[in-house]
Amino acid sequence: MDLVEELLRHNTMMNDRLLDACDGLPDGVLAATVTGTYGTIGETLVHVANGQDSYAHRFAGLERPDRLPETPRPDFDALRAAFARSNALLEDAAGHVGEGRTVRLTGDDPEGTWSMPSDLLLLQAINHATEHRSQIATILTQHGIEPPSMDGWAFFFDGGHMTRIS
Repeated sequence: MDLVEELLRHNTMMNDRLLDACDGLPDGVLAATVTGTYGTIGETLVHVANGQDSYAHRFAGLERPDRLPETPRPDFDALRAAFARSNALLEDAAGHVGEGRTVRLTGDDPEGTWSMPSDLLLLQAINHATEHRSQIATILTQHGIEPPSMDGWAFFFDGGHMTRIS
């Protein structure tokens, strides 16, 4: 089993799980936020999709697609398409870990032009998505909505990695 591949599969499963949980929520809930989070649920979903698209395309050496707008929030079909594209690229990236490639980063977060091992960009992609999924779960909870289970245990059970021994 390749650990990086499994981490990226977990990322994909939990992105999909969160999209399913949020799709169909009333606009008032999607516009909800709480102190200490990135923004509204809708803005945070778009932020994660855009970030993941950026990381995946940079890793693959591809030109980054246009960013989805946070306001007005795109519909869930557009969000799902962006996540599907970047989830697939990130999972494919697992096959290239250890090749010693570097990636060039230019922008304002972090400001400047940088070079780094491309493998480490996958760490940021996973961490970024996990952090913001947790923030969305917090917002949902504060509004009386049970968020989906998105931890490792959910992945282990739902992904068929754990079987009961009698």
